[in-house]
Amino acid sequence: MSNEEAKKRYAKTATRINQAKLDNGVYKQFAVKGRAEDINIILAAIEKAGGSKTQALLKICREWLDS
Repeated sequence: MSNEEAKKRYAKTATRINQAKLDNGVYKQFAVKGRAEDINIILAAIEKAGGSKTQALLKICREWLDS
């Protein structure tokens, strides 16, 4: 099996696993649509908080909810 075939197989497996987690409620996802200037502020806050977007949003939310 070529490296390219292995990558495609891995991607399909990962997609199946992630879709199953969405289907059974282990994962949730949401999208945010807004004015560019508002989204830029949100992205700046995420970048400042650090980590992945999920980790950064979780940190921001915890700080907000604790105050």
